[in-house]
Amino acid sequence: MKKISWIRKNWLLVAGLSFVGVHLGTYFIQRAAKSSAKSSLEIKSKGLDE
Repeated sequence: MKKISWIRKNWLLVAGLSFVGVHLGTYFIQRAAKSSAKSSLEIKSKGLDE
């Protein structure tokens, strides 16, 4: 009898964790991009005021 690998045995768990990981990654990337855009707008508006 062949030994079944851990990933094949727990494929649903692996797929679920991968799904959650991808979505958390994109969420943090979007937050970083949003805060970066916000700070660059603040710098531009300070430059216009002076």
